[in-house]
Amino acid sequence: MKWQDYPNDKKAGVLYHDFPKGRCEIDELVNAPLMPMHTHNFDELVFILGGSAVHIIDDEEYPIIRGDVFVVRGNHKHGYGNEKNLHIVNILYQRDFFESLKVEFSDLPGFNALFVHEPLYRKKHKFKSKLHLNSQQLRKISQFLKSMSEEQNNNWAGTAAINEHIFTIIVINVCKFFLEVKSQQPKTLFKISAAIDFIEQNFRKPISNDQLSNIADMTQGSFRYSFKKITGLSPIDYLIRLRIERAADAMAKNSQMRVIDAAFKVGFENSAYFTKKFKKIIGMTPMAYLKTQRSMVD
Repeated sequence: MKWQDYPNDKKAGVLYHDFPKGRCEIDELVNAPLMPMHTHNFDELVFILGGSAVHIIDDEEYPIIRGDVFVVRGNHKHGYGNEKNLHIVNILYQRDFFESLKVEFSDLPGFNALFVHEPLYRKKHKFKSKLHLNSQQLRKISQFLKSMSEEQNNNWAGTAAINEHIFTIIVINVCKFFLEVKSQQPKTLFKISAAIDFIEQNFRKPISNDQLSNIADMTQGSFRYSFKKITGLSPIDYLIRLRIERAADAMAKNSQMRVIDAAFKVGFENSAYFTKKFKKIIGMTPMAYLKTQRSMVD
């Protein structure tokens, strides 16, 4: 691994790893000095196997203890403090490997909740939706982690393939454990995650609060409250923002696109309403945005 200081902050930096042994690798630390605040060019799945500490991420501090499991995205600056007998295992994985898993496990319950939505909305729910393994679950995962570590120390052609397979098994198991949690916060995130998945897969179609609350298996009032608490937006505002962002992406790829076509393409039936929402979210009208895109091409 290579370390590079931030230009204006010598107490923080960027950690680079070139993954010489495949698209995922395991790193185990027991009572070892931990890195200062940093970002990195990979994502990581973190397991706390013993002890405790404070996890500092995105200018927030959260206590962590044995059994905690969470994902750290590479662009989130983080570090640890107040370590007490900390035993931590990180599975580092390349972003493109994650994208392939995301396609493969798009229908796996718990996957998006743990790997996408929990990190994305962590500040909103104050890290209370992280996964916490019980002793039996931790023992099972520890066996896989041990196998992955042992395999990584073997220098032969099949090591990368075996470790990617073990990592896949670990991912499936932690998603299963996420479904089995008893505490309310992770359960609520899982339910809201199902609604978010539905919105993102069907944003071009008419979608109602009633439809989404049924998917989440919650009353409408509880669903709307929980959705906004987690995402910062109401369900319908989330849908509108997603449609506008997808329209902006489409217009960036095709600057000759008509505004009305962009509106219909993402599910709007009224181009005037589309223009109003586009300006509010993007900061300019669709026509102005298209002109900007055309000038960049020219």
